[in-house]
Amino acid sequence: MMIGTFYNDRRTNSFTGEIKTLVLQRENVQFLPNDKRSDNEPDYRIVEKTAEGSVELGAAWKRRSSAGADYLSVVLDDPALSQPINAALMLPERDGAATLVWSRPQRRQPSIQPDRSPR
Repeated sequence: MMIGTFYNDRRTNSFTGEIKTLVLQRENVQFLPNDKRSDNEPDYRIVEKTAEGSVELGAAWKRRSSAGADYLSVVLDDPALSQPINAALMLPERDGAATLVWSRPQRRQPSIQPDRSPR
């Protein structure tokens, strides 16, 4: 499911766009390059710029799919959410819009536990 559209500013290596779902409405969202101090740190910080200042919404890491396509692995979080949103920013092969996509994680089937009750 597409939840956002972003445009790349090659000059600053950043992305700017919006995130829209039924409950999340964010404009002027930016993926800003992060000065990494270790390999585990994110490549981008995701912030929303507002008149009152910036609010951090999440982080993103550079990845490459098994098919060789580059994308950003995205984690969005907020205290109002029951759990973080994991998504992917699909980068265009040429100039154009990058698409933020999300899919609902598959529910795990409950494992059947052996009956341990006394008989």
